[in-house]
Amino acid sequence: MLDVILPMSGTSASRLAIAGGDDSVFAFNGVSYSKSSSGIVPAVEEYAGTPLTTHDVGVNYYGGKVAVNTTPVLDNEHSGLSRNYSVTQQGLSANITCSALDPNDPQYSINIESSPLNSYGIMFWNMTVNCPGPFGSNWNTWATEEFQEGDDTDGFLGIVTCSGTENATSFDIFLQGKWGYSSLGKTVCKVAPYVASFDVTYNNGNISIDQPRHIQLLQDTSLNVTYFILGVVSELSYISQTTWNNPLGELLHLNGINPTRSVYEVLEDYFRGVVEFSATYLRSAYSAEGAATAMPALYSDQSAFKSLNGTLSVTTYGWSSHHFTYIYILGVLTVIWAVTISAAAYSLIQGRTQSHPLFDAANPVHLMMAASAGGLENLAGFHPDSVTNSERVRVRLEADCDDLGEGASSGSRMRFRVESA
Repeated sequence: MLDVILPMSGTSASRLAIAGGDDSVFAFNGVSYSKSSSGIVPAVEEYAGTPLTTHDVGVNYYGGKVAVNTTPVLDNEHSGLSRNYSVTQQGLSANITCSALDPNDPQYSINIESSPLNSYGIMFWNMTVNCPGPFGSNWNTWATEEFQEGDDTDGFLGIVTCSGTENATSFDIFLQGKWGYSSLGKTVCKVAPYVASFDVTYNNGNISIDQPRHIQLLQDTSLNVTYFILGVVSELSYISQTTWNNPLGELLHLNGINPTRSVYEVLEDYFRGVVEFSATYLRSAYSAEGAATAMPALYSDQSAFKSLNGTLSVTTYGWSSHHFTYIYILGVLTVIWAVTISAAAYSLIQGRTQSHPLFDAANPVHLMMAASAGGLENLAGFHPDSVTNSERVRVRLEADCDDLGEGASSGSRMRFRVESA
């Protein structure tokens, strides 16, 4: 699993345009983090990972729900339209500084050798790094295709880590590119992990994390954490180089086409994302459901846990106080309601007190009865029996040209003629 997610964590944290820029999202275990995870583990039940059943905990963890030891306020009556949480949590990140390797510094050196495998089109690469410390040097070996002259699309990017002194809580990363990545010369990135407090916002399925506060560099008591992170970065150095290219090399190549940031800034953010994901993975692995049963000694040590608190915010509809606009709107609605009720009441009262039927303009018989002065003398007035009798009258609509007076315009007018009743 780490082989797949490690390059993704660094790519998202690099904030390059191809990764989404400042809006990049890194997803792990069913949770989406804005740019990077900052070494936290979800503290809200709704964000506690995928429903995947956790079969392995510890370093064999590959996903599943993490145990959340927070107790949210249960308020089913006011669930609102949406909820978001603001929690102050402990996370892990790193101070990382990348720069060109000083050729005059006798403590550090990088040497890359390549040798082809005759007639097979395969090239073996060996990168050796000399650095201070008990080991003195470190090296990695890779195999790629044999690159051709003038090929600037494929390339080799060597990455080797160096732990420094035996009890060091920091380490170095050495890099150098060849062929398509030759623009990156001998480079060293110094990594110093630290723990800090982060203000974390859980909103709409996404976790966004503010800048660190109360930074504390890892101490001698945290050597195991440093070694784990170092091991993860070393794993990245092996898996990132493929037969033809390197994902990190491709990022640097794309940044060189339209440079918005220096290559060293990209490297710093990339490896910071890897370090932060390493801490998130480690926390998740030892916080997964079932870990308390599998590791009772760890969970009985209260110093392994840190209390936290946060705020639940609910978005809903309602009236806002101390705003005259809402009072005006409420007044208008009240007047409309009062007028409507009054009109309905008046209509009912009038209907009960009337002694004869009311004229209905939507009733064609009533219209014809109202026009009786125009020739429909046989139609009676507005009485119940008269309306019934008038419905049996047959009326013909015909043209009448006899009444045109002198000087009137030519034409005809229509009138009703009663045929029978």
